Amino acid sequence: MATHFSSSDSASSGHNKLLIIIPCAILGTLLAVYLGGVVFFYNVFMPGTTLDGMDVSLKSAADVASEKTDALAGYQTHVTGDGVDLTITADQIGLAYDGQSYASGGIAATNPWTWPAAIASNRTITAESKVVFDREALLALFEPFKQESTESVASLGGKVVSFDSERGVFGLNPSITAQYIDDDKLVDALAAGFEAQQPAIEIGVDQLGDTDDDLHAAADAANALLGAAGSTLTLDGETAGELTAEDIAGWVVVSDDLSVSLDSDAAAAWINEAVGSLNTIGAERTFKRADGKQVTVSGGSYGWKVDEASAAEDLLAAVNSGTPQVVEVAFESRGEVVPDAGGRDWGNRYIDIDLSEQHVRLYDDNGSVIWESDCVSGDTSQGYDTPTGVNAINGNMQRDATLRGLDYNGDGEPDYISYVSYWMPFVDNLVALHDADWRGSFGGTIYQWNGSHGCVNLPVDKAAELYGMIEVGDVVVTHY
Repeated sequence: MATHFSSSDSASSGHNKLLIIIPCAILGTLLAVYLGGVVFFYNVFMPGTTLDGMDVSLKSAADVASEKTDALAGYQTHVTGDGVDLTITADQIGLAYDGQSYASGGIAATNPWTWPAAIASNRTITAESKVVFDREALLALFEPFKQESTESVASLGGKVVSFDSERGVFGLNPSITAQYIDDDKLVDALAAGFEAQQPAIEIGVDQLGDTDDDLHAAADAANALLGAAGSTLTLDGETAGELTAEDIAGWVVVSDDLSVSLDSDAAAAWINEAVGSLNTIGAERTFKRADGKQVTVSGGSYGWKVDEASAAEDLLAAVNSGTPQVVEVAFESRGEVVPDAGGRDWGNRYIDIDLSEQHVRLYDDNGSVIWESDCVSGDTSQGYDTPTGVNAINGNMQRDATLRGLDYNGDGEPDYISYVSYWMPFVDNLVALHDADWRGSFGGTIYQWNGSHGCVNLPVDKAAELYGMIEVGDVVVTHY
């Protein structure tokens, strides 16, 4: 059976096709325009674009890449640290930015696929600015430093470990560290500096690879001692000195075999600096007597003397502990009071022998004269001067003593034999205050032509009074 189509059916079909074709054509055109824009803006920056502070609106990616590549022309940087001191120029290592990668990164940040919506707006973007360079040429510049570092180790011995005062720690001596530089860590650090166009790049411990275990052990042992920083040297509970890390570092000795120890002489020197002024025995001391007379005296056996060896030993033990400690100063001898600014280290009570006045006074604890007498001291015309200085009545003090002189005339017998009732020695058992019943007068200038053999002669009654008032340990100050 045959089928027949009418003309009206044909017209209807054509109309329907147009309804489909026209939208598709429009859509196709729009798609072509969109894709063309995508392609265009993958090669050209969109209007209103700022890349790392630079206006790149409608600049081609190729132009931006070229400008970035050339940005390091003439660049140089100064590299220091790890025993290195080197200036590197871009020409030496073929240094340049990877302009192509930089421009591509910038384009990607603008997202060209969104150009219809973004084209009318402004945008600020950044892109990674990687650098390219000849790695081998760069590392070759560091080879001389590595070689020199290797050669210096033998000559330095234990000094391969030294104290860095800025960082406050022990580390490798800068002159030997270059040999331990790790190439990969070095290149990474330099690349970061190149990318930022830093005029100076400092390398350090982060760029070092594995070093000898013995070196690390020596540095660690030295640094452990620094833990005692803050230790205090005290005198009767009062701080006399405080140790710093630099003080301790000055005592640390790293031997050629990399063993770590402390220098006791250096510690003793530090102690002397801190409390050396307390060493008054024999030192010059100036004070004002109760009656106002200004007196300067030196010599004698009484006073303070720091036991530097024991004090150093105690302080070194504290440092070896690695933690802050309190160390009391050790003394071989102590005075009655801590020396004042003039060095006076006895209290108000003492015996004052004034050789120029030929007079002796006993002061009590309140500084008042409680006994006094004229005297006759050593005969200056014969060279028997009574020794000046600060001493103390010693344990040879006694009643009824026999004095035997030295044999100056060489006859095998003492030059004199005298008997005294009150013997009060203050220089060993040789020089003393004592009675002299053979004298009829005291004071004045007798000592200049008819003085004693060095002792201080007193009237019998005055000697008896003094003997009953003093005791062993009382300070005796003999002066002019």
